[in-house]
Order: sequence, then C-alpha cells, then structure tokens
Amino acid sequence: MTSVSGTSGTNANATGGATTGSAPTITGLKIDANPNSVLSAYVSWTTDKPADSAVQFGEGTTYKWEISDATLVTSHKVLIIGMHAGKAHQIKAISSAGGSSANATASYTTDALPSQIPVGTVAINDSTMTQSGWTLTNINKGDGNTMGIPSSSYPAMAVMYDNDGQPVWYYIDGTTGDYGGAISVDLTDKGVLIGPVMNSSGATGEPPREVDFAGNTLWQCSDVNCGTTDGFLSHHASKLSNGDYVSLRWITTNNNQSPVFEEYSPDNKKVWSLDYGKLVPMPSTASGDWCHGNSITIDIPNDVVYANCRWMGLIKTKYSDPTKLIWYLPASYGAKNLGDMKFSPTTSQFSDTHDPEIHSDGTVLFFDNGGYNAMAMFGQPSTTTYHSRAVEYKIDESAKTATLVWEFPGTFNVDTWYKNTWYTPFWGDADRLANGNVLITAGARGTTTDSRIFEITKADGKVVWEFHLGPDIGVYRSDRITPPLVHAL
Repeated sequence: MTSVSGTSGTNANATGGATTGSAPTITGLKIDANPNSVLSAYVSWTTDKPADSAVQFGEGTTYKWEISDATLVTSHKVLIIGMHAGKAHQIKAISSAGGSSANATASYTTDALPSQIPVGTVAINDSTMTQSGWTLTNINKGDGNTMGIPSSSYPAMAVMYDNDGQPVWYYIDGTTGDYGGAISVDLTDKGVLIGPVMNSSGATGEPPREVDFAGNTLWQCSDVNCGTTDGFLSHHASKLSNGDYVSLRWITTNNNQSPVFEEYSPDNKKVWSLDYGKLVPMPSTASGDWCHGNSITIDIPNDVVYANCRWMGLIKTKYSDPTKLIWYLPASYGAKNLGDMKFSPTTSQFSDTHDPEIHSDGTVLFFDNGGYNAMAMFGQPSTTTYHSRAVEYKIDESAKTATLVWEFPGTFNVDTWYKNTWYTPFWGDADRLANGNVLITAGARGTTTDSRIFEITKADGKVVWEFHLGPDIGVYRSDRITPPLVHAL
C-alpha cells in the first residue's frame, strides 16, 4: 500500500551554504510493488531538470537504508530491497542538481511473506563480535517427511537474512519441487546465481539461473541440462571472473556416476570442462555414486582449479590444462590409501567434505560431514555414530603435506550440541569471514530437527551468532555478504 505524504523541498548543499542553482521540482512520486518479491518495490518520480536519484527508507519514521544513482535524469526509478514483511515503511525520494536538492516522502506497507519463506530465530547475537552484513542461503522446505534424502514439492529458494533472522530478500526458483536440497547460491556482480535443481526423478528440474535483485532472469542454461542429454546437472553453479558460468554434471555409465565440471559462455556455448574421474579413477571397491562431486573453485588469473568430491577428496589442477593433476588430497571414506598428499597428523584426515574454501595464505577450510551410513559401496562398515566439524589445513605443495591448523569444535569449550549432537548428513559449508571469524552452515532437515547457521571466533571457538530454522527446513550453503544496492545511514 502506498500513500504519498510529502512535498518537494529544497536544501542548500553548496560550499559555504550558498545555493549554486535552483532545486529540481519533484512530482509524481509513486511506489509500485515488485511482483517477484514482497520485500522490494520500485520508487519512481519525475523532476523538471536532470538530477540524480536517491531513496532513503526504513520502518516507521526511521530511515535506515539508502540506495542512490548518480546518473542525471528527469524520469527516476529506483529498486529498493531490504524491507521486512508486513511492516509500514517510510520512503523518501531525493534528487539533487546544481548544488541543491529536493525530496518527497511516502509511506509503503509490505505484504506478508509467501508461506514457504521461513523467518529464522536468532538464539545468539553478539553484535560487537559478529561480521556485519546479510546471510545469503538456499532454503529447502519440507512436506513433513522424516529426515532422509529430502524430497519436497516446494521449489528451491534463495533468501537473504539480516542478523535478526528476518528475510530481507528472496527468490523462488521456478516451480519444480526441490528434491535433495543441494542448491548453491552465490552473490554475483549483477545479482544472485542459483544452482541446478534436482527433481523427484533424480534429473535436472530447473537449470542454473542468474537473477538480478528484482528477480528477473539475467542468464540461464539453454535448457535444464545446458543443451545435452549426457547426464544431468546437480549441486553447483558459479560465475567466473571472465563472465562465464560453471556447473557440475553427473554422468552415469554402467550405473556409476562420474562428475564433470563444465564452463559455459553467456550465450550457452560450452568452452571448457574438467573430468574428475580421469584424474582420480573410480576405486575397484567402489560403485554407484562413487565420487559425489559437489563444488569447484576456478582461479583464472593464477591458472588453477580446485575440484571436490565428497567421497574422494580435493584435487588441484591447471585451468589451462585440466588434464594435469598438481596434487590430490584424499578423503578417508572413499580414498583412504590414495592421493599424493599426506595429512599431518595422520589422524586429522577428513572423512567426507563439502565446499572447500581456498585461501591465499595456502590454507584450505573444509566442512567435514564426518561420515554417512550408506558407505557399503566402498566396503566400509556401517556405524551409527557420526559427528561433523569444520577443519582447516595448511598445504605445502613441495613437501606434499596438509597440516592441521584449526578445527571446530575440536578442544574448544562449547555447548554440548556442538560436541555431541552436531551431525550434518548431506549438506554443509564453512567460510572465513572478513573479521577472521568462521561462518558454518549445518543444515539437517527433518520433522524433529532444524538447520543452524552459526558464526564463531576462530581463536577461542566462541559462538557469537547462532541462527535456527524450524523443523523440515534445510539449508545447503550460506555466505555472509555486504548488503547489495543499499548502504546504511
């Protein structure tokens, strides 16, 4: 709902308080709902002379955020994001020209959230020690089924949450039910990139898709499988520094799935690929989903690539020659006695991992799931006790060693949930933040469990932010991001 409640005004803004030109006149202030999201809107107005555009907004009578555009125009239109659902907001449109400015105000009330977009609960929030920003994650909404491979009739969703657990941006990705929940979401230079969605048949249901902050599609594969029927897309999509896109294809041969990472130009031409199975062959004891590829990091300027499989581990190769293996850091579950990198101490080897984060200081941070009870494909005994952790190693390429430098919970004095209960069977992510803290995503979906995203201090393992989502809501990965478009007042 919109009501214009202000009129144009002037504000001398030149050096010494002198007005260097007459202020523009603002007319026709209007606020239109964004059909793709109740948490954003378009603010438009007209000025009688070319002027810049700025919008300040906040709940009640408080202005919290500003979005600006320095382009001088007479017809102004600004997308605002970051509002809360079901709240009255005050909106101020500002235009400046010739050293003077004018403003007009209006009120706008957002609608309620779509039912599938959850509000989180923040159990711990030490604002003096947390990394400021919003948390971008995927949401896998359940139908009440118990924890297992999490099927759903709800589509995949990307959501940004503020530090109070309130959604401030979201995108609902098509109509295909999100079967599996392993949907990557990444901030790009133009919006958000959502990874491929697996449907109930175990095939690609929605292609990788980049959307702008208004929810409009900027890029997607030419069809759900990027133009080929050879395998299906799963888990991962990312945007490269050259503007191309990368996705992960699982190719099935003789009932065994192998991961192939592929790069596509914006016009959907395949320009590069990496076949993990040609660098790390399937062990003779393995079968079926023997590798479970889930992420890749491509550093074009430094000509290196890091590709990860949950059961087999992390490899490093060259972008210019993806057939050249530089080193292989094995996972204990699928490749315990393989690989040319050794762990120090040997007992620190990870079991099975998601989304390794590569750092410029030579360290790699992993989310170690800690095992899974369906490992008969590798001849592993099935046990009933598993425990997840975040773990970081220092890589020495010359000595071919990975030395443990940090882990959580490790020996830190933390709540018993982290020590005794924490187990993430399918998903997971760990990221180093700008302030040195670590953000960990521990998603586990079921009728009696909930997902957690938590931020910890690296030095003492103190939990400074702990975010919960309710039963039957899963998350795969998350990132703490600088709020896009807006800046705080």
